[in-house]
Amino acid sequence: MKNKSYKDNYKSTMRTIITNAVCGRAIHPCQTTVYISSEDNVEPDRILGCAVTNAEINGSKFEEFSDDNINIRINGEFEVHVWYEANGDTNVSKSYSKFSEVIPVESLEGEKYYQQDYFNKRIIAWINKNPVSQGAMIVNKSGLPTIAIQVAYELGVEVMGEAKINILSYSLDEKEKDIIFDSLLEDDHDDDDVD
Repeated sequence: MKNKSYKDNYKSTMRTIITNAVCGRAIHPCQTTVYISSEDNVEPDRILGCAVTNAEINGSKFEEFSDDNINIRINGEFEVHVWYEANGDTNVSKSYSKFSEVIPVESLEGEKYYQQDYFNKRIIAWINKNPVSQGAMIVNKSGLPTIAIQVAYELGVEVMGEAKINILSYSLDEKEKDIIFDSLLEDDHDDDDVD
């Protein structure tokens, strides 16, 4: 009986905390081959170097849902610059390359959670590792000398959504408030001593 009267001394209420939370996250490695034609279709003697610049994300959208995954399409672009030797001269060519990658994100909430109100979810996409050239070679594409550049990069994505957490809260008497306040002050003083 003593425990019952002790519990009755506290007034409790249920509160709901509504916040944005990460519903899913993924990092995905990607590779593509970019083909660049040489100037005036002159056959390059050798490739001198290659650089990939100005990578950016242009957009992202929900693609497909299942019990296990949400597929998110990320669109973007980058520039590929290649310099090469042809007939004793150094030439430079540039290509704008677009990408469109589907990234599977593990579904924490299940398919129905995303299908019901996926428009309330927000996608945050980023380039986790900038595109880099992993090598280049001269190939014959459709009868023309072409430079093929292997490009590797890594994309990241998070799905943000509304989360609700129900908590039980109790009102405290003055003595309990003082104890909690004093313990917080002690923690602050302990942190000051460490510095």
